[in-house]
Amino acid sequence: MEPSNQPNKDLLLQLLGIFRAIHMSHWTAHWQVKGTPSYGDHLLFQRLYEGMVEEIDDLGEKIVSYYGSESVALTANIGIAHDFLSAYDSRGVYDLYQRALQMELHLQKALSHVYEVIKESGEMSLGLDDALMSFANAHETAVFLLRQRLRHSGE
Repeated sequence: MEPSNQPNKDLLLQLLGIFRAIHMSHWTAHWQVKGTPSYGDHLLFQRLYEGMVEEIDDLGEKIVSYYGSESVALTANIGIAHDFLSAYDSRGVYDLYQRALQMELHLQKALSHVYEVIKESGEMSLGLDDALMSFANAHETAVFLLRQRLRHSGE
C-alpha cells in the first residue's frame, strides 16, 4: 500500500518543506563561512547542501506519485520552508554551525515522526520506507560532521 490519506499527505509536504529550508540554509552558510578554517567549512556546507538535492527530488516525486502534481504547489511548499526558517530566526539561532546542527536534529525528529505515523496508518510503501530510512542515515552523517566541527572549534 502507499500513502493516500490527507494527514499523510500533510506530513510528507511538511517534510518536503523542511528539506527545502535546510537545503537553502546550508547553501547560504556555504557562502557565509569565514575565519581560519573557512575553506574546509565552505566544503562541509557544500557537501551538506549538494547531498540534499537528490533527496528533495526523490521525496517530491514520491508525493506527486501518491497525490498528483498539484500537491507540490510551489508557493505552499516555499511557505512551509519560510515558516521553518523564520522559527530559527525568531529563536536567535544565528551561528552557522549551531543552526545547521539544530536543523539537522530537527530533521531527524521529523523523519522519525513521519515514518512512525505513516507506518502506523498502514500506508507505508517499501519505496517510501527505504527513502525515509536513507534520508535519516544520510542526515545522521550530517549531525556527526557538524558535531565534530563544533567540537574542533571549542563551541
